Amino acid sequence: MKNHLISYAAALTLTACALAAAAPAQAGTQHVTVTTGALNGAGTYYVEFTLTDGSGLGDGNSFAGVSNFSVNGGSLGAVLPPTTGDVTGSLGAGHTLGLTDSNAGSGGLADFAQGFTITNPSATLGFDLTLTDTSVDPVTPDGFTFQLLDGSFNPIATTGPTGTELVGADFTSISPGATGYSSNGVYSPPIIATISPVVSATVPEPSAYAALALGALTLGGVMLRGRRRARVA
Repeated sequence: MKNHLISYAAALTLTACALAAAAPAQAGTQHVTVTTGALNGAGTYYVEFTLTDGSGLGDGNSFAGVSNFSVNGGSLGAVLPPTTGDVTGSLGAGHTLGLTDSNAGSGGLADFAQGFTITNPSATLGFDLTLTDTSVDPVTPDGFTFQLLDGSFNPIATTGPTGTELVGADFTSISPGATGYSSNGVYSPPIIATISPVVSATVPEPSAYAALALGALTLGGVMLRGRRRARVA
C-alpha cells in the first residue's frame, strides 16, 4: 500500500509539471495572422506599427513588441522613413521590434513602417505581438494599431473603430489584448487579421517543480496516515 501511494504521488507530480509546461506564454502575447492574397502582384505595400501615448507626455508606461515576423508568400522590403519616437530593433529574423511611449519630443508617439511585396495568392503575414502597460493613463488610454498602407502610403480601409486599423488595442489594463479586423472595400478576397493565443514551450523554473513535487508527496503522506489511522480504529 505504501508503494502504491508513493507511485500515486509521483504521478500527480508528473501531471502537474506537464500542465505547468503547457501554460500560456508571458501575459499580453498573442499571434497575429493576416491574409494578404489579395495583394498578389499588386506592387509594394507597407506594414505600419503605431503606439500612442494617451497622456501625450511620453511617460513611458506602455510597450508593444513585435517578434517572429514573417511574410509567407512574399518578401520584406526597405524601412519607410521617418521612424518616429522610441523605436528599437527590427522585423528581421530573430529580432524584436519594440515601440515605447517614452519620447516626450514626439508626444509619446512611436511609429514604424516597412515595405513588403506579395507573390502568392495564398500569402499571409504573421507576427507575435506583446503588449504591456505598467500603469493605465486615467483619461485617455494608450493605444496600439497595426495598419497596411498602399503604394501611395494611404492606409487601407478596414472595419476597425477608426476605419484604418487591422489590429488595435487600448491599454486599459497592464496586459491588454488586441482585436483583429478586416479590410472594408476593394480587396477580394478580403484582408483579414486573426488573433490567436501564443502557447509557450518554456519549462517552468526548478523552484516550480520543487513546489509541485512537495505538494504531491504531501498529499500522498496525508493519504497514508489516514489509512493507518483507519487500521488502528
